[in-house]
Amino acid sequence: MPARQRLPTIPAPNALFTSATSTNSQRGSYFVPPTDTMKAVVRKALRATKKSKKEEILKSNGLHGIPHFLWDYRFSDPYAAYSYGTLHSDDLGKWGHHLWPLLLEVLEERGCKGAFAENMREFSWWPGLKHFKEVTTIHFADGQASYDILKCVLPCIVQLMPLNDPLVHCIRSYQRYRLMSGMHCMPMRRLDRLKELIKDYEHWCSRMSEKYGKDFGFFKQHATSHIIADICTKGTSNHGSTRPGEGFQQEAAQAYNRTNFENVTPQMDRIDENQEALARIRMAVDRYDDRRKEDEQEDDMELDETASPGRRAMGMREKEPDLMLRDFIAEHYPADQVTYEECIQIRPYKYAHITYQSLEDWRGVRDIVRCNPSFHGHTRHDSVLVNSDAPGMSFARLYALLRCKLENGRQIDLALVREFKPNKWKPKPRWAGCQLHEEVKGYFLLLMDYVIRGALLNPVPGKGKENLHFFVDTVDADMFLRADQN
Repeated sequence: MPARQRLPTIPAPNALFTSATSTNSQRGSYFVPPTDTMKAVVRKALRATKKSKKEEILKSNGLHGIPHFLWDYRFSDPYAAYSYGTLHSDDLGKWGHHLWPLLLEVLEERGCKGAFAENMREFSWWPGLKHFKEVTTIHFADGQASYDILKCVLPCIVQLMPLNDPLVHCIRSYQRYRLMSGMHCMPMRRLDRLKELIKDYEHWCSRMSEKYGKDFGFFKQHATSHIIADICTKGTSNHGSTRPGEGFQQEAAQAYNRTNFENVTPQMDRIDENQEALARIRMAVDRYDDRRKEDEQEDDMELDETASPGRRAMGMREKEPDLMLRDFIAEHYPADQVTYEECIQIRPYKYAHITYQSLEDWRGVRDIVRCNPSFHGHTRHDSVLVNSDAPGMSFARLYALLRCKLENGRQIDLALVREFKPNKWKPKPRWAGCQLHEEVKGYFLLLMDYVIRGALLNPVPGKGKENLHFFVDTVDADMFLRADQN
């Protein structure tokens, strides 16, 4: 579309509305201008005899006096080509440039910035979710880092903020809006749900403006009003995403800044080759260190060398798991009930692949759940979502992954787990969809057939609440949909 004026009266590139109407994305009158209308505006401005009159015409329509190159192409419409981008409108926009800086400012005023950084350092690990050691002192320029911070921020701030603070609720409403708007499949029921989430987000923006004086009169806030129509026209928001290649663009920019800005191509090639060589060396050293650690741990365990390389110490007397296992088999497989004289071959594992159907796009997805005493230097006992008759969502934590083979040849995959039960304790602001679960003491065996997928439950920060966990439903779209429908 034509280049926009600096500080125009009409800041939106694909709609006519005034800056005053952008505070609430659904308020104010605006319309998407047809190309012929904007052509006429440029022609009218170019015919103006006075420069001030020309500038007034262009500024009132948010244009420069330059014809757009797409106007000369048949069947081309620059206003229809414009797409809502979650990277710049959301991750680096509403969140990265507005809500996130305001949150840091509020935490600093309350003297809680250090506690927040510590909570983020202690946040539970999850595949594909970046772990932040110094989240408050580093400026993150990439959208994925901003999105990852958004996903895990609420459990880390909820006990640091005042009772029922609107900023917490605003962040939660924005979380839900962001996850729903970025889905790869958008049937009508999800569009209807997205409309509800937009209204909820606007409500908490208004409440936050009242308390903190935050001005939401900026274009990226108004752009929220276009996303429903954009999805209906183009399918999903990811069709117009600028996120692919974002990491490469940052690497290229860093390499360019290291050149002398003359004949940069061979210099950037050399920088890229050196970085690739260093990365391969680093990976080789890390793999060697990991193998050494595994060998040392296996030597310390002093277990039978005929066992699986994924063996682990259960921390229980030998008789207890044996009786538990035999009783479990007798209950669930009465035809295969084993006598005390019969042997059961048990092979422990450190991880399991779980295949499930994603609710986001109904495709098959493979999840990895880990049960490892030392995974990259950290103990990993992942939690899982369990298929249960109980109302709501049921969770359990893995403490052993076992494959049992009976003498008759039957093979049974089991997990030694601890159950999570809902807890009535309330954090200061209990946000929409907040679920608290308590890890119950005592182990039981669970058939792996009942494990749906992995789940992230993060311990509640603070002393005396070690067994209480927040369920994090923002790890991906599938988990968000499962939680939203319960």
